[in-house]
Amino acid sequence: MRLEKLCLEDVAAGLDRPFSMVDMAIVGDLMVSLYLCQGMLAWHRHVDQDELFWVHRGVILLESERGDVRLRPGELAVIRKGLAHRSSSPLRSTVILIRCTVVPDRKNGRRRLYGTRERSPRRVSLTSAAKRLPEPFQPQTIARVENAVVQVARGEGTWPALEPALHDVLLVVLEGAVTVQTEASAVTLRPDDLTVIPQGSLYHLTCASGTVLARVTRGDDSL
Repeated sequence: MRLEKLCLEDVAAGLDRPFSMVDMAIVGDLMVSLYLCQGMLAWHRHVDQDELFWVHRGVILLESERGDVRLRPGELAVIRKGLAHRSSSPLRSTVILIRCTVVPDRKNGRRRLYGTRERSPRRVSLTSAAKRLPEPFQPQTIARVENAVVQVARGEGTWPALEPALHDVLLVVLEGAVTVQTEASAVTLRPDDLTVIPQGSLYHLTCASGTVLARVTRGDDSL
């Protein structure tokens, strides 16, 4: 399967009304979308799924019954299933939204009608996390949504071996540039570009100086 590249700015340009949304990619059982946050949504909750909010442009206030968090570009927070929440912004703000496309496993009390046991959403900065990375090509998990992880990594040069993608891998470039090479195709990504490496693909990365990547995949597989 050939790699496809999406530019977040191009997708955002097509959002023409408050809280309109475009689905961009499926990563395993996760849907990755972009929505326009402008104005205020009504309070609501999702009893069967987590939601991850990742600000692309602008600033949003993410309110929940356990506390509020203000998010700026490159910052994210996770609202756990069952927690009442709403998002708002006085500005045109675009937000990456990641949530499950199927009903998750309900065993062991994972399906909650009320979010009273959940902690307040925690703000995480992708770029700040990347600056703390001790070694290149050593991804750090900064958030979890359902059975997937969000990780940041930095590096320069070519990751030396073709690595199999054990699961679908979403890559988003935060800084610099990276060429993703699979046995079927190659794409070069720059800031705000993203692609999905399909499960089972052999791939390697060639990164320019100062490259910082974010990725979403199942579990804690290495980059």
